[in-house]
Amino acid sequence: MKKLSCLAALILTLSGYCQKSDRQILMTTIDELNKIETVHYQTKNESIESGVTFQEFDASVFFDFRNTTTTPRYYLEQDEMELIFDGQRHIMSLSDEKIIVTNNKPNVNNPLLLSLYSIKVLLPQMLQNKNVTISRKKDTLINNSKNYVFELSFKNGYLDFNKLTLTYFPEANFQSNYLLMVDKLSYLPTKMIMPNGDTGSISRTYDNLDFNYVVDEDIWSGNQFSSDYEKITFEEYNNRMQAKMTLNSKGNKNEIGKRKITDWKIPNLKTDELIDFSTFEGKVVLLEFWFKFCGPCVQAVPQLNSMNEKYKNEDFLMYGVEFHENDPRKNLLEYISKIGMNYSTLYKGKEIATNFSIGAAPTFMILDKKGNVVFLESGFDQSKIEKILKDYL
Repeated sequence: MKKLSCLAALILTLSGYCQKSDRQILMTTIDELNKIETVHYQTKNESIESGVTFQEFDASVFFDFRNTTTTPRYYLEQDEMELIFDGQRHIMSLSDEKIIVTNNKPNVNNPLLLSLYSIKVLLPQMLQNKNVTISRKKDTLINNSKNYVFELSFKNGYLDFNKLTLTYFPEANFQSNYLLMVDKLSYLPTKMIMPNGDTGSISRTYDNLDFNYVVDEDIWSGNQFSSDYEKITFEEYNNRMQAKMTLNSKGNKNEIGKRKITDWKIPNLKTDELIDFSTFEGKVVLLEFWFKFCGPCVQAVPQLNSMNEKYKNEDFLMYGVEFHENDPRKNLLEYISKIGMNYSTLYKGKEIATNFSIGAAPTFMILDKKGNVVFLESGFDQSKIEKILKDYL
């Protein structure tokens, strides 16, 4: 009996040594992702705020990782939209609007957010970063398969899904927590959840992975889209969306290009003093609509700081307008300090954003000296904004 007990103890000890550590499991996940040449999968996209789902949609995604050192070719289909990236340009088909949009620049709304490709690029960086800690949570079932659950906590930083890098603020004091689910048999990701503000989250699933899926090579030309659709550039489409945002405004009923924004009072973040928009007359005003953990918003901060300094002695005002959170002032004040935002910021701007159909960030609005909205556009184009400012100053 004593020999049997010793043997049992030895077996238990050896089995313990054979178990992979959390880091080894995730390294295996990286190895498995790097083996993939092509993959087609289904994904469920869910955005939650304060426990309430405010956006949910399904999509079909195809990636071709072969022969590329940059962003791979991909094809994405969701609802009324199809999006192709051929390695150099985006071609987007919108069936509800019957248009095809071609774009030689990155899209404002990042289609690679939480994709398998972004995990493939970012997970190795997270494992190598000393400010990222890994903790194992309770296993979970997804589609009847057992999954590891890992929490990846990034101290004083967040994942930039636009540049696919880790952004770090050494003087800050916050933490971004990401959840990654990994199938216990294939070691491939099945779901990832990222924070979206203090009370929200965005998640993606990776279902029905097919590594033998074949697409027609002609797909990358976009010629399969309806020949009846109107073909326009992204700049033209953006101008239409700008006009649509203005038309959808529930504010003062003025003609397009002359719509005023004078009936608003929202608080200054630093002083909590109400800022009356009617007092803006006589000044050219630049408003930047932003929310926390918006990567493009953070990227624009240094240039916006410079613009604020550049025009400070002219008839110019500049405000950030936080329009997504219901955070206490203290949390927002800590955040703008962390990202180095030196220009004044207003908060509780959700009603204004809703009235002007603003959903993406950053979105920029310019008011002329009479309070008319003369510019409204998502995405940061510094040269375009400065040209308009100079026209009205």
